[in-house]
Amino acid sequence: MKTALIAGATGLVGKNLIMELIASDTYSKVIVVARRELSIAHPKLELIITDFGRLNETNLPEKIDVCFCALGTTQRKSGREGMLKVDYEYVVTLANICSKAGIKKFLVVSSQGANYNSSFFYLRTKGQMEEAVKKAGVETVYIIRPSLITGEREEFRFAEEMGYYASKVLSPLMVGKLKRMKPVSALQIARCMIDLAGKDDKGNFTIESEFIQSY
Repeated sequence: MKTALIAGATGLVGKNLIMELIASDTYSKVIVVARRELSIAHPKLELIITDFGRLNETNLPEKIDVCFCALGTTQRKSGREGMLKVDYEYVVTLANICSKAGIKKFLVVSSQGANYNSSFFYLRTKGQMEEAVKKAGVETVYIIRPSLITGEREEFRFAEEMGYYASKVLSPLMVGKLKRMKPVSALQIARCMIDLAGKDDKGNFTIESEFIQSY
């Protein structure tokens, strides 16, 4: 039986990760680092209330097998500085902590089109995060690059809602290279990440959105 660590558990992908992991026979414990209490309780769940700005001071239990990182915010909500902290600094700090703790696998949600040289702040931040995480020293790293993520959010995001409905109309036309633009659900992402965590691969891997669509 394995132990999983989740960061970003209160977000859309994180919530699905929790539900899938506690339902899995593979995992006996699911440790969550979060800023606040969770809306769910379960015998498998262990919560560590964390100030992510002081993540290095967090004491993690021993013998964690895999870390699932779904940390993320939006520029509209947090501004550029806040987004840089959440989507880059906190993620990279967590990867370094996992490396030092001997956690063998680190799976992180990035974004389709992430590129450290991008002229778009969001994609550049994600790309820089990817490069830093791959250098953290974790034995196996999976970079998950979904397209538009669907699911029931606590907060309304107008741009994402409009993008979702537009993509539903255009979806039949998304073939060939355009297939990767189709939306994926948070549940698909969670199931993909958990499946990848069960593989024996070693190294750094980038998982594009068209692969996630199969879950």
